[in-house]
Parts: sequence; structure tokens; C-alpha cells
Amino acid sequence: MTLFTISNFLFWIAFAATALTVFPFRLFAIRVGIVDHPDSFRKLQQKPVPVGGGVVIFLVMVAVMVGLVYQQESFCFRLGLSPKLLLPLIIVSPFIIVLGLIDDKLGVNGRTKLLFQIIAASVIIGFAKYYSEVMYFGIELNLHHLFYPLAVFWIIGMINAINLLDGADGVAVTVGFYMSLATAGIAYFNGHWGIMLISLGLAGCLLGFFVHNRPPARVYLGDTGSMFIGMMLATLMLRASVASSDRTISICGPFAIVLIPAVDSFFAVIRRVNSGRTIFSPDRGHIHHLLAAKFSSGYTVLLILSLLIIPGCVAAVLGTYYQNDYIPVLTSLGILSIAIITDLFGRRELFILLGRIKGHFRKLFDKQKYQSKNGEIYHIQGKGPWRQIWNRLIPILRNYPCRCLQLDINIPCKHEDFFGEWENVTKKHLFEGKSIICSIPLIVDEKQIGTLRTFFNNQKDKRNELLGLTSKLSEICENSVKQYLDTGIIDESLSVLPFQEQKIVEIGKSKTAA
Repeated sequence: MTLFTISNFLFWIAFAATALTVFPFRLFAIRVGIVDHPDSFRKLQQKPVPVGGGVVIFLVMVAVMVGLVYQQESFCFRLGLSPKLLLPLIIVSPFIIVLGLIDDKLGVNGRTKLLFQIIAASVIIGFAKYYSEVMYFGIELNLHHLFYPLAVFWIIGMINAINLLDGADGVAVTVGFYMSLATAGIAYFNGHWGIMLISLGLAGCLLGFFVHNRPPARVYLGDTGSMFIGMMLATLMLRASVASSDRTISICGPFAIVLIPAVDSFFAVIRRVNSGRTIFSPDRGHIHHLLAAKFSSGYTVLLILSLLIIPGCVAAVLGTYYQNDYIPVLTSLGILSIAIITDLFGRRELFILLGRIKGHFRKLFDKQKYQSKNGEIYHIQGKGPWRQIWNRLIPILRNYPCRCLQLDINIPCKHEDFFGEWENVTKKHLFEGKSIICSIPLIVDEKQIGTLRTFFNNQKDKRNELLGLTSKLSEICENSVKQYLDTGIIDESLSVLPFQEQKIVEIGKSKTAA
């Protein structure tokens, strides 16, 4: 059989096997309780949906890889396949799948998942050949032993990039499908026909799963599937990008393929770190969430996302064929610029970066202007009147030994994400030593919708009073948010604090400040 015939056969076999196997898995998942329940807050589907469907993709892909490895030796030699190349994937994949199933069923701490991802990536790279040279615009860079940690970081990054995309029906599967086809194209032109076949097999699996995962989804990938797909794509792409002629890795093509998922993950880190959250905390600021907020149709979201992904994938393949790095790089920059200019995603995160830089310089050189603007305000998503609440909190705290105030509001079901931070920079010289940190979660209808944090000058005899002040501020925020969610407006009287009878603690009389 010709390579073209084998490729078509493998793709459609993987497609049919996955599409048919999902049916019994859905029944099994419902029976054992591996189901994602709606909570009307972050998980907005209408009814419970089976999760963990990545198990099906895993089983079919393992069958594909084992089948290719145990073909006739001459056949494997022509394809460039060897057990040493695929066995690490076959060995490590079950651990990723088990970890994903536990997370889908019980939930796993983000740091624990990251630890297991590092172990899995290290095992894969430990079996890999040593490629220390990378090609970038015709320039060869010798990484020496940096290859190993960078390769591990590449795999971990891909795992989490695909995982973060799995937040809307069909998104992760669609993106993974295009990336698999692009990886197959790069592998073909670099002479890695075995990697091409495995990539096409993965593409067939994803297309078969899309039959059940398209909007409205009847089964979810879960962390089980998204982590496995990310690991497979990262490993295949790394191997496919090795030039057969000089054994160097060309990095421009792969980066063009993963541009949108990688930038989306980078922006997610910016949002979370800026708001004082951990990088593992969920939000609804990803590209598919933003598109879903603008367009009601799930298929429209997939169409626009496809228009952003496909050009980079095509450019990566063409760049490999013509051995020209300018094609994928310029295409990637163009697509990213269009996405930001049209406000499809990324504009708010760029404003955060610029705002942080401006705020830093204002704190240093123009303190009065910084204070007059009530600190730094970032309305990342939504149209809620959070600035109105924020501007009423600052005047109250100016009368107290408050070093810093932070208000973080995150309401996924309303696509609301706000963060404000104020620092008393005009009297910063009075604040020395340790701070009293009061952090109170904002609870509305038994759901946490944010956090209020205050940083006061350390005064042992005033701790209860300062904690009480923070508690009153959080109560006002909660009442205002609840009224906005119920009526769409905020009563200004809720933002007025009865502090007239309270004793004002003057900063100048603080013993610690002196």
C-alpha cells in the first residue's frame, strides 16, 4: 500500500473507532458518576454531562501506536518508527489518564497536577534523543543541556494550554484537530512519515469525538482528554519539527501552530497574578469565553476560533516546505494583531500590562496623580458598576492607617471580572514594619464572588477595630453586588458607611508609624 492509502485508512479507522466507542463510554460515565453538574455560576450547561471522554481518545491512540510499532520491521524502518520513540508515550499516558479521571471525579489541587505533569514530561524527554541545536531564521543556536528543561517546559505548557481551552463545547477538540493536521504536514515535509501517521490518527480521533462534543456537547473531554491531547501534540510536534537533513529543531513552525493557545494561557496568567489569585484559579476570560459572551451560537465561536487557528497552521506547513521562517512568524504576528485590534481577545490584558507600568511610575514620580485616581482599576470583563463601589471605599480608608486596599470581583455566570488596587503612596514613609492583613471572601447567595483585602499599619491594640472595618466594607460590597445581580442597579445608600460615631485612627499618632 502507498503512504497515502495508509494515511487515509488510519485516519478514518481512528475516526470511526472513537465515534462509536463514545456511546458506551457515556453510559458508563453516568453509571459510575463521572458527570459534570451545572452550578449556575461557573458551569453553565443546562443539565449534567458525562465527563472524562478523553479515555476513548487514549484507548484508540494507544491501539494506533501499538499497531504501528508491531508492524513488520521493514515497514517501521521506512516510516522512521521505533519502539524507543513511542514506548515513552505508551508508558506515560496511563498516568496522565488516571490523574485526569481523578480530577474529573473528585478534583485535584493545581500544584499536584503540575507535579505529575512535570514527572510525565521528564520521562518522555528522558527517553528522547538529544537535540541541542534549534533553528531560528536560519541561525543555529546550541542549547547544550538547556534542551532538557526547555523541552519539559514545552510539554507542560502544551498540556495546560489545551486544558485551559477546554471550557466551551467543541473548542479544545477543534483546536487540537487543526494542530494535529499541521503537525502531520510538518512531519511529512521533514520526512518523519511515522509521526505523520500518528498525528493523522490523533486528528481522526478528535474528529470522531467532535461528533459528540459539538454544541451542545453530550460528553466532555475533561482533564482526562485535554491533558492527554496536549501531551501528545507537544511530543509529536517536537519530533516532527526536527529537520531530517541536519538534525536540528526548527521552532518557528510549532510556535505558529500553538500561537493562539499559548497567548491565551499567557494572558490568563497575567489576569490571575494581577488580581492576586493563584495561576491555578479558574476564570472566564479565555478567548472562547469572550467569544461566547459576544456571540450566542456555539458554532459561531468555533468558526471564529478556526479562522484564528488555521492561518498559523497553514503558514507552519508552508514554512517547512519552503524552509522559510518568515512565513509562519509574519502570519502569526498578523493574526495576533487582528485579534487584539478587533478586541476578540488580549486587549484588556495589554491594558493591564500598560496600566501596571504607568502605575509603577506614578507611585515613584507623581504620587499625587496616583492618589487622585484612586489607585489602579482594571475592569477586565463585563459592564458592572464596580468602579462606583470602589470609589466610595477609598475616602473612608484614607482616615485609617491603611497601606493598601484590593478588591477582586469575579462572577463567571455574568462574565464579570474586576480588580482594583489602591496604595497609600503619599504617606508611604509612615508605614514601616509588618502589616495587618485582612482578607475577607465576598459571599453572595452562598457563592464566593470575590475577595476584599486590606493592609493596615501594625497596631496590636487596634486589630479588632481594623478587622471590623474590613468586615463592614465587605458587607457593603456584598449587598451592592447582590442588589446589582437582582435588579441591575446599585442603591447609593448601600455604599454609605455609618462611621460618624466611630473613632478615627490618625496615621500620625500611630506608634509603629513613628
